[in-house]
Amino acid sequence: MSQFQRFYRFEFWPFWLFYIPAYFNWAILALKARYTTYFTATNPIMNNSGAVNTSKYSYLRKLPKTWYPPTLSIERSISFTALTAQLDKEKHSFPLVLKPDNGERGKGIYLVNNAQELKEALTASKHNKLLLQTYCDYPNEVALLYTRFPHQKKGRISSITTKGFCCLVGDGIRTWEALLKAEIRVAHRWETIKARVDLEWNETSVLGEKRLIEPIGSHNLGTQFNDGKQLNTKALCDLLDHWANQLPGFYYGRFDVKYLNWDSLLNGENFQLMEINGVNAEPTHIYDANYSIIQAYKDIFSHMKIIYEISEQNRRLGISPKRLKPFLTELIQTALR
Repeated sequence: MSQFQRFYRFEFWPFWLFYIPAYFNWAILALKARYTTYFTATNPIMNNSGAVNTSKYSYLRKLPKTWYPPTLSIERSISFTALTAQLDKEKHSFPLVLKPDNGERGKGIYLVNNAQELKEALTASKHNKLLLQTYCDYPNEVALLYTRFPHQKKGRISSITTKGFCCLVGDGIRTWEALLKAEIRVAHRWETIKARVDLEWNETSVLGEKRLIEPIGSHNLGTQFNDGKQLNTKALCDLLDHWANQLPGFYYGRFDVKYLNWDSLLNGENFQLMEINGVNAEPTHIYDANYSIIQAYKDIFSHMKIIYEISEQNRRLGISPKRLKPFLTELIQTALR
């Protein structure tokens, strides 16, 4: 049943399939811009404006260190002895999050609780450049898509997505394993989760009891995305203006933020910026289960138009898009990883 539900709900479709209409829209905008890679002029601070092969750490480290988790940039080829020595030297402690420095859509992310799990994750990773971050245990996460035109001092928030980490809720009848297999968001990964999560899977669940099974806020890993437009306020936009001002040449992108509570976030306290994405950032509120596919495409196209308009303004300011050949080289190299 869960596989059938994933088939007819577009939020679970493969990226390439869902985005077919967007490819045609890109072609129209490219013809209008007379430049196939027009979008690479949107965020001068980022390689390819964040479209592909962009080092997340290269601009994350431009922010105050208190704004993001303690982060170590490493090569996958590093010896494990040297890595553990560096972790000890810089006082990183488990649990840690291992993720690709230029990854996307939550792929290749591992939460590791000890040295053995870290060694296994390094072996399994397909990326050469990796980030190790201290795991942030703030209970809430939100994705904030921010846009600003080069001639403006103030930007706006065009998408807010609140995230519900994947939990199982006991019904007092089925076992935890049966509940796992029935959960639409992770049923296809039930064997992996069962092996990783310490839980008495064959025991009958307790009515109303919640068990967190995936603490990473990625849709690909089972997190539920909800439209949070009701949270959009001037105070929130002022906060994002402040963040974006730390990154000259950043005009379009999404801040993924973990925080203790909403009031403290608005005050600029008790938060961590997990990562910042560029023009590859989706308005992830479209994956709300109540969103229609027509609404989703409408919002995707409107954001593509914003990217086009920002890039055109930057081109008039003398910022050139990347030429097609080197862009395609990076795109192919990324796809073949």
